[in-house]
Amino acid sequence: MKNDLTHQYDPDGFGHFVAAITPLFSRDNMLTGYLQRYAYGTDASFYRLVPRLVVKLDNLEQLAGLLTQARRWRIPITFRAAGTSLSGQAITDSVLVLLSSGWRNIDILDNGHKVRLQPGVIGAEANLALAPLGRKIGPDPASIGSCKIGGIAANNSSGMCCGVSQNSYHTLADISVVFADGSVLDTSNSASRKQFVSRHAKLITSLQQMIEELKSTPALVEKIRRKYRLKNTTGYGVNALLDFEDPVDVISHLMIGSEGTLGFIADITYHTVALPAFKATGLYLFDDIHISCQLVQLLANENVAALEIMDARALASVSHKLSALVNMPSLTDRTAGLLIEFGANSQDEFTQLQQRIEQQIASFQLNLLSCQPFTQEASLIEAMWQIRKGMFPAVGAVRATGTTVIIEDVAFPLEALADGVAALHKLFEQYAYDEAIIFGHALAGNLHFVFTQSFDSAAEIERYEHFMAAVSQLVAVEYQGSLKAEHGTGRNMAPFVVLEWGAEIYQFMQRIKQLFDPLGILNPGVIINGDPLAHLQHLKTLPAADEMIDKCIECGFCEPVCPSKNLTLTPRQRITLWRRMQELQQLATLRQLTAEEQHQQAELEQQYQYFGIDSCAATGLCAQQCPVGIDTGEFIKTLRASQQSGTLMAGLAANHFSAVTTIARFGLSTVRQANKLLGDSACEGTFKALNKLTGNAIPKWYKSWPTGAQNVTLQSAGQSSKVVFISACANRIFGPDPEAKDQRPIRQVVKSVLDKAGIQMLTLADESQMCCGMPWASKGYQDIAQRKQQQLSDAIIQLSENGRWPVVIDASPCAAILKDLAGIPLFELSEYLVMQVIEKLEIKPSAEPVVLHKTCSSLKMDKGMYLEQLARYCAENVTVPTDIHCCGFAGDKGFFVPELNASALASLKSQVPVGCQKGISNSRTCEIGLSHHAQIPYQSIVYLLDEVSRAKS
Repeated sequence: MKNDLTHQYDPDGFGHFVAAITPLFSRDNMLTGYLQRYAYGTDASFYRLVPRLVVKLDNLEQLAGLLTQARRWRIPITFRAAGTSLSGQAITDSVLVLLSSGWRNIDILDNGHKVRLQPGVIGAEANLALAPLGRKIGPDPASIGSCKIGGIAANNSSGMCCGVSQNSYHTLADISVVFADGSVLDTSNSASRKQFVSRHAKLITSLQQMIEELKSTPALVEKIRRKYRLKNTTGYGVNALLDFEDPVDVISHLMIGSEGTLGFIADITYHTVALPAFKATGLYLFDDIHISCQLVQLLANENVAALEIMDARALASVSHKLSALVNMPSLTDRTAGLLIEFGANSQDEFTQLQQRIEQQIASFQLNLLSCQPFTQEASLIEAMWQIRKGMFPAVGAVRATGTTVIIEDVAFPLEALADGVAALHKLFEQYAYDEAIIFGHALAGNLHFVFTQSFDSAAEIERYEHFMAAVSQLVAVEYQGSLKAEHGTGRNMAPFVVLEWGAEIYQFMQRIKQLFDPLGILNPGVIINGDPLAHLQHLKTLPAADEMIDKCIECGFCEPVCPSKNLTLTPRQRITLWRRMQELQQLATLRQLTAEEQHQQAELEQQYQYFGIDSCAATGLCAQQCPVGIDTGEFIKTLRASQQSGTLMAGLAANHFSAVTTIARFGLSTVRQANKLLGDSACEGTFKALNKLTGNAIPKWYKSWPTGAQNVTLQSAGQSSKVVFISACANRIFGPDPEAKDQRPIRQVVKSVLDKAGIQMLTLADESQMCCGMPWASKGYQDIAQRKQQQLSDAIIQLSENGRWPVVIDASPCAAILKDLAGIPLFELSEYLVMQVIEKLEIKPSAEPVVLHKTCSSLKMDKGMYLEQLARYCAENVTVPTDIHCCGFAGDKGFFVPELNASALASLKSQVPVGCQKGISNSRTCEIGLSHHAQIPYQSIVYLLDEVSRAKS
């Protein structure tokens, strides 16, 4: 049997295939341009394939039609969820199928004991929905904040606390699958089960024959049972052939970990896991890793939720963070650390469990070097887990430019864990991977090892080849462990599946593939692959592109928070494409580019302007998610700076900013009056025409455009308590939302609140000339931005009497920029109100529902904590949309690239509660876009506080 079917389709049939499926998809959902195809040819692995076609799937009807034509023309299909896979299972050189934004339904069942999830749901979103019920899903991969349920199930991902018992295989309740022949099986529906069995009699019979054959060979049964006591995602889950009698249950569990090679998972229902009422975490460093492993074996008999082991090199990679928690000992090659977490549902059970665990640790007291004892303090627990999670990126951050970071995951029998670690260390030395570190989920014998690798020479590829062959022999043969514990087989381990399982069990796996996908059109080359060198093909190159982005490991962690992810590109893709552009430029200096490469280069240079630069919000949220801290937004700003030609005009605007704001207010008020006379349609049409005529120099108009702000002067009576109040230029230019009940300028509302609290407002005499510099910085005029920032900083220092009085600014983006600039206490308005004002007020929370938007700047400063805290003081019913991280308005981009704002807020309106007529936030420009897309007025949260508060009597 030939196993690798990647290139068995007729290339001449591809055009017929595309023509046949075109009527099924909208134009926007069929991506044929090189830029987008290359962008999606990247996952988190060290492989790259560029798909010939990318399609975004809206529904099962489209999938049925797609599969029909794929079968007819023998066109391979690969399904992709978030693209965080590490083994190359989410890439293809044929047709890549993505999920559109519609596959995100979460149905909580049985009071949270079950949850039905569509494949586009991010794992963390599922847990967020379940948290109020004290539940979560079992799988907990480290990438849970970015990976999607489709990938979690298709790879049988597990994680730090999941172990073996709580992975997708063991917590599966039901599943809906679309198979290669277009048939659909919904295991939660008895009629669907019966229909599938009836219409697939040959498949069912063949499956039952395989089960009988397997069960008649005790040695194979024993081997499968033994190997699945470990974490194991190498090959197909043949334990399903032993664990279940009903063929439908066998099929449903075979889908788990099948990596899209047997069918498409349309939804999955999990049995959920209870969150413990009490939880504690501790970090313990020992002088001998063998001693640590002995303790692991003892703790495996206790109800320990997580037990992470870290070798000496891993500890050294995060020593700067580690030293803040423990007294750092001198590290030797034998030093090791254990991060231990446990929980219980009652105080008595929790106390007894802690005592037993501490007794076990105490028996190794002579080997204990240092520790952070068990604690229930959330901040300390978070700090400990950040140390553990920071090890993978720590290697990535110091790697040589041009190399990639590889993370492998293997599992040893628990009793062989210490010997396995020692053997891996010897291989690192033998093959000169001096930077390699080991950490992992010790309770499951699951070790991750991280190293850096270049693929730019035959010698480097050969080194990797021999190393992986040695690792595979060590783990799979000598220790009878698993080569892939939780990252999936992919292309990386497909050639080694037969080594781990042996020829007899591998033949069962081949038969499973043939049974469900006889034409080999579903993700060929993954899991079953007859090429012994498949793991050395299509290796990704990471050429030097720019110091700001060279450390990117293309993991995709940044993508969920990016407002342009469903419109143009994500941060990962912006970096990937820029690297390709630099690579082509470098090639052009060495040789003549081929005609195809010249076409690629021309397309990238033409289209990157809009896809990469113009549509980037540049808010920097991506940096918070990035394991190595890359701020793609800052990188894009440098590209904008290199393109700027209007420095003179930008400088004039900065020097005469008061006049600029006056003209802007007048213009907005004039437009509002024109709108009243002409109506919405005429006003929108006129501006649309002007926008096109001026090449986007004049913005597009829509109904939520406010009028110009009133220029008011307020007198504040003398008080013993004072605050310097800075009103952002956006609040000085834009008036309140035209549909809002309260039309007062924001400074008047702030003064009202401060008066109630007995606090005197101090304002700058020449405030109209002041700006934090953001309008210039976002467009690349860094020198002008810094000059404006310094001008404002000097004025603040003087008025605050060198920090004697706190300084507050009424817009979160400006506060984020100025926070550390002046060297004096400076607060964003909601932060100041929570910390120094609300205790001086009597507040009666509003019963009206409100929707809260946490701006990206608030998320960067304090995760939106103060903004949400203040909202919950002021209202009994506060809704925070779950999947909106940045509104995409991005200063003035909402006016000039409104499609970015629309894409970022596409799900907002559906999350506004019935009867809700009020939105709150803390950035005026964000509020304009929010009002437009939610179709309710948004205002600063201070309006709500003023409404529900009064001075204390």
